[in-house]
Amino acid sequence: MKRARWAILAITALVLGTIVAPPAAAVPSPPGGNDGVHVYTGELTSQQMDTLLKSGVDREEMRLGKSADGKKVVVEAILGEAQAEELRKAGLGLKEQPLAADKDKRVAAKGDGVYKPYSGAGGIREQIVKAANGKPGIAKVVDIGTTVGGQPLTAIKVTKDARQLRDGTRKAVLYMAAQHAREWITPEMTRRLLLHFLNGYGTNPEITQLVNTTELWFIPVSNPDGYDHTFTGDNRLWRKNMRDNNGDGQITSGDGVDLNRNFEHKWGYDNEGSSDNPASETYRGASPQSEPETRAVDNLAKKVKFTYLLNYHSAAQLLLYGVGWQQATPSPDDLIFEALLGDDATPAVPGYDPDISAELYTTNGETDGHMSKKYGTLAITPEMGTCESAVASVPDDEWTQADCAGGSGFTFPDSEALIQAEFAKNIPLAIDLAKSVKTPENPVSPVGRTVPDFKPDTFTVSYGDPQPVAVVARRSLSTKQMRFRINGGPVRLRGLTEWNGGERYGDENDEYFAEYRAKVEGARPGDRVEVWFAGFKSGTGTVESKHFTYKLEKKSNAKVLVVANEDYTGFNPDYPASVTAPKYAAQYRQALQSAGYSSETWDVDAQGVPHHLGVLGHFKAVAWYLGDDRLAMDAQDVVTQTPFGPLPDMDVKRSQQDLTIAVRDYLNEGGKLLHTGETAAYYGFFGTSLGGIYYGLDGAPDADCVITSQDGFFEECLILADDFAQYYLGVNGRNPRSGPTGFAGTGTGLNGASGTFGGPATVANPLDEAGSLQVTSDTLPPARFPQFKSSASATYVGGNGPFDPVEGNWYVAGGHTDDAYMRLTRTVDLAAVPAAQRPRLEFQLSYDTEEGYDNVIVEAHTAGQDNWTTLPDLNGGTGTTVPAECEAGFLLEEHPWLLHYLTPGATCAATGTSGSWNSFTGNSGGWQQVAFDLSAYAGQRVEVSISYVTDPGTGGVGAFVDDTRVTTTGGAPDAEGFESGLGVWAIPGPPTGSPAGAGDFARAQADKTAAVSTKDSVFLGFGLEQVASAAERAATIKKIMKHLIG
Repeated sequence: MKRARWAILAITALVLGTIVAPPAAAVPSPPGGNDGVHVYTGELTSQQMDTLLKSGVDREEMRLGKSADGKKVVVEAILGEAQAEELRKAGLGLKEQPLAADKDKRVAAKGDGVYKPYSGAGGIREQIVKAANGKPGIAKVVDIGTTVGGQPLTAIKVTKDARQLRDGTRKAVLYMAAQHAREWITPEMTRRLLLHFLNGYGTNPEITQLVNTTELWFIPVSNPDGYDHTFTGDNRLWRKNMRDNNGDGQITSGDGVDLNRNFEHKWGYDNEGSSDNPASETYRGASPQSEPETRAVDNLAKKVKFTYLLNYHSAAQLLLYGVGWQQATPSPDDLIFEALLGDDATPAVPGYDPDISAELYTTNGETDGHMSKKYGTLAITPEMGTCESAVASVPDDEWTQADCAGGSGFTFPDSEALIQAEFAKNIPLAIDLAKSVKTPENPVSPVGRTVPDFKPDTFTVSYGDPQPVAVVARRSLSTKQMRFRINGGPVRLRGLTEWNGGERYGDENDEYFAEYRAKVEGARPGDRVEVWFAGFKSGTGTVESKHFTYKLEKKSNAKVLVVANEDYTGFNPDYPASVTAPKYAAQYRQALQSAGYSSETWDVDAQGVPHHLGVLGHFKAVAWYLGDDRLAMDAQDVVTQTPFGPLPDMDVKRSQQDLTIAVRDYLNEGGKLLHTGETAAYYGFFGTSLGGIYYGLDGAPDADCVITSQDGFFEECLILADDFAQYYLGVNGRNPRSGPTGFAGTGTGLNGASGTFGGPATVANPLDEAGSLQVTSDTLPPARFPQFKSSASATYVGGNGPFDPVEGNWYVAGGHTDDAYMRLTRTVDLAAVPAAQRPRLEFQLSYDTEEGYDNVIVEAHTAGQDNWTTLPDLNGGTGTTVPAECEAGFLLEEHPWLLHYLTPGATCAATGTSGSWNSFTGNSGGWQQVAFDLSAYAGQRVEVSISYVTDPGTGGVGAFVDDTRVTTTGGAPDAEGFESGLGVWAIPGPPTGSPAGAGDFARAQADKTAAVSTKDSVFLGFGLEQVASAAERAATIKKIMKHLIG
C-alpha cells in the first residue's frame, strides 16, 4: 500500500496555576503592554495547522489563504497574546495583524458612531432602560444578575402589563446577544429588535397583537464586562468574560471564560468542543456554570421557561440548531427547525446557511443545548454577517474590503445603513418566532414551510422478524399506531411506544416531537412488508405518514454480522474487473464458525449501507472489516480539486459516512463491534487537521467534494469526522507501521491471543501501513472522561519499524514532549588512549523531529571543564544550520544551556560561549549508524551526552538510541545495547535553566500498539485476514467475541 504518515501532534497547555472561580468582584485592570486578543497571521504547514486547531481556535473564526509558493496555508486567526506566544514558541510563525492606527482613524472617520459600550452615559444599558421606561405599560427593566465585575446584567421584558404581570405568565421568547464580547453587530440586532416592538406597539397591528399575548425578553449584551473591554485600548477582539483566572489582579489574554461553553449540559464532555486551557478562546471555566453571567441566564430561563430562544452570534452567516456536542446527530425537534429555517437554497435569513449545530465542529457546555435539555426551549443560534459580507452587499458605498483587514470578520462596519440592512433581513425570523410561541410544533415559517406529522426511519432490507420500526412523530397526536401489511395482505395495527434514547444519545431535543417504535411480526423470508404510521390530530382527524416497504431477506438467528466494506467497486486501490465480490468475508465467517459463533454477511458494495434497526440490530455483534481497501472512493474522489491544486486522499464515498453513523447508532443501542483494517481510522491527506475526511458537498452530500475557495476547507464540503474512532472505539490516532510479522494479545479482549501475519491476503495487500494506534484514554484520562475509557490490548511482533529497538528488545526512547531537554550521558575514560587510536563514540540513532525546531545533538566536554561543544557525525548526518527561528530567541530563553553553542542575534550564530552547533533534525529515514570523533579528548576523561532538545510545541515521534559503543583502532572497549539496563549510561535530567518534568529519555521497549479495546468494541490496526493461520484467526476472534458478547 502507499505509505502516508502524519504525526499526531499536541500543543502545550498554558500552565497558569490552579484555576478557581473566585467570587464576583470589580474587574481587575488590564496590565501595561500589549497582552490582549488580536488577529494573527502566518504561513503554516498542515502539521502546524493541526496544532493551531488543537489549541482551541474556533474554526468559524479563521480565514485561510495560499502562500506564494503554494506549499503552505496562510492563516488568519484570533488569539490571545498568551495563546499566540505559546504557538509561536511551538514554531508557528504567527505575527500580529493589528488594526493599524491610520486605518483606525480612517475607518472611524467614515463611521456613523452607532456602536456604544454597555455601561456609562449613552451606553446600551442606559439606552434600553430609557426605552423601557418610556413604555411603562408594556416594558419592564429586569436586572437578572450581576457580572463577574459587579455590573448589573439587564434584560427587558416586553408584554402588555409587563410590570404587573408575573414573569413567565405568558408564552415567552428570549432574544439574547453578545455572549462573545467582540460580536458588536449582535447587540445592535437585539437593541433594534426591542425598539421595533416598543415603537410598533399601538401602530402596527401585528406587533400590537404579539405584545398583548406574548412575553418578549431581550438581553442585548450577555457579557457586559467583556463587551465594555472591547471598547478599550486594542482589545477590540476580546471574546470571553473578564474572569481573572489566575487571580493575579490583572486581565491578560490568559484570563476570561467563554460563556458559551460554561453551561451545565455536556460541560467538559471532551476537550474538542471546549477547552480546559485558560489561554484558549474556548476555555469552559473551572466548573459548570462557574460564571455569574451564566447563572443569571440560567435562573431567568428556569423562571420564565422560554418556548423559543434566538441566541445571536457572529460572524459566519449560519442558522444553527439541534445537537452541538456530537457530529451528525439529528433529533426529533429538528423537524420544527427545518420548517422554520429552511435549507441552503431557501434559508429563513437570506445568505445564511441552516445546519445542525455540530455539522462543522462540536461544542459542549453551550447555551442552546442546555436550554433545550433543561427547559425544553427551542433554541437557535443565528451567526450573523461578517464585515466582508456586509461590505460586499453594497459595492458602491464608501466601505471597502480593506476596512475589514485585521478584524477576521468581526469588525462589522460602523455604518447605519449596513447595520440596519443586516437587522432588517433578520426581522422576519425574529417576528415569526414570536408568532410561533403558542403553537411551537406548528411554527410560522419565514420560508412558508410546514412541519410534517411523521418522519419514518425507512429501510429496504431486513434480516429478522420481529422487526422494530421507528418514526419521529408529534407528541400531541393521540392513538399513535404503526400499521403494516405483508405481501399486500390485510392491514395490521400495533401501538407505538416512545424510545427513551440509547447509551449516549437520543434523549434530547424532543419536547414536541419524539421517536416512537413498534415491532412488525409474522413475516417470512422473501416477504415484502409495507409500513406506515398513523395518529389522531385534533381538528383534523386521522393523519398518516408516508409508506415504506422492506423485504425480509433473512430471518437470521446468527450471533454475528460480518460487514464486508472492501470497496471492490472503488478506486483506492483500483481493483481489477475480475473482483466482483468480497475476497475475505469467507475467512471471517469461517473463523467465527470455528470459534463457535454463527454469522451472516453484509456486502456494502452490493447491498449498500445496513440499517441499524433493519439489519445490524438483529445481531449481538458486528465484525466490520476493510480488506484491501485503503479509502472507499468513487472515481471522482481519487483526486480532490482545491485552491492548492489537486490533492489525493481527501474525499470518500458518502456511504462511508452513512455506514459510520449506522454502526454508531447500533453501538448506542447496546451493540458490540469488532473493527479491523490496515487503514482503519486513516483519515486521509490532512489527517487530524480537518477533524476527519470529506465525503460530499455541503448541501449536496452525494456530490463530489470540490474546494473552490481558500476558506472553503472548513465550509464547502461535509466531513466524516474522526470522532467515532476517538470517542467510541478508543483510537485517538494512528501511525503507519511497515512489516510487522505478527501480533500478541496483551489486554482486554485479546489477552493470550497471538498470530503470525502472512498468507494470500498479504500477497495481494502487503502489510506496509498497519495501524500503530494511540489510545484515547492516554489523552483523555478515564478519571475525568469515563465515557471514553479504552486500553491497548495487543502489540505488534517483529518487523522492527524505525522506532523499535534495532537490536534485541530494549533501547533508550525519547518520545516527543514539548519543552524537553533529554540527555543520555556517560563518561568515557580515555586517559590511556592516544589520539592515534582514533577513539570514537558510535551508536545507532533513529529520529523523527519537527524539522529545524527540534534537534538531536551529541554534547561533549572534558570532565571538570566548561569547554562544552557539540560533535559532528563522521557519517555526515549532522548539519550546522541553526535551529529554525533561533533569532526569535524563544528556544534559547527556554534552554539557556544552548548558549554554549549558539549566539543569539538577528541571524543567530552557530557558535556559542564554548563550542559550536552540530545537529540532527527532521526524519532520519529509520535507523542510522552514527559516529563521533573523540580523539580531541585523548589522554583525558570526556563526558558525552546524546541530547534531544524540543521547543514548546509541535513535534514528531521523538529520538531513539540503541547499540552504543566506544571504539578505537584497538577494538571496542565497551558496548551497551540496554538489554539488561543502562549500563555505563545515565539519564541525569535537563541541564540548568531548562524546564523540569517536561519529559525525558527512558529505557524502554517499543510502543507497538496493534489493538485497542473498550467495553463495546475491539479495534485492530490490521486485517484479521492478514493472519496466516486459520487456527490463529479462529482463536483470536473467539477471544474477541467472548469479551464482547460472551
